[in-house]
Amino acid sequence: MATDPALAAFLALDDHAVAAYADARAEALGLALPPETRAGVVDNLALLRRQAATFIVGAGLEATGPLEPFEP
Repeated sequence: MATDPALAAFLALDDHAVAAYADARAEALGLALPPETRAGVVDNLALLRRQAATFIVGAGLEATGPLEPFEP
């Protein structure tokens, strides 16, 4: 299974770029990140990025190639 381009780009971010990513995604989706929650959102996205990267490496998934449909 491979990652799609959007996930690959998210995984390629470093922790310092996650805040800019969160702001850009919120703007693209027409959402506002309230100032009192923004830090928590950024922290959660950074953690999610690290967890997803760990999972992909641990599962031996490639970052390129055709996507495979999910089958439970």
